[in-house]
Amino acid sequence: MSPTFNPGTTTTSEDIAIVQKYNLKRPNSLRRGDIIMFRSPNNPEKLVTKRITGLQGDTVFPHSPPYPKNQALIPRNHLWVEGDNTAHSVDSNTFGPISQGLVVGKVVAIIWPLSRMQIV
Repeated sequence: MSPTFNPGTTTTSEDIAIVQKYNLKRPNSLRRGDIIMFRSPNNPEKLVTKRITGLQGDTVFPHSPPYPKNQALIPRNHLWVEGDNTAHSVDSNTFGPISQGLVVGKVVAIIWPLSRMQIV
């Protein structure tokens, strides 16, 4: 998610963020542009942070390759997510739409380092 998080590739510091827990009973609480944390569809032990670029019912035009289709209709209860640096991001362009059931929460603020403290 660089440059939004952990800007610069030469630093070893990592941003620390506040994540608001996601409530499956309120699926409409997520919006395009929100940054979310979710379990990787390829490795559920790994947490991933990406930006929502498409919601259920949207038609998206993936950056291909590797996504095999020129366009994709996002199914019900799914999201299309992308990293801010698309050239170096493993995201929906790789694994397709993600289930909202994988969402852990929405990133609401960066709290560390202090020089980068901000509401997201």
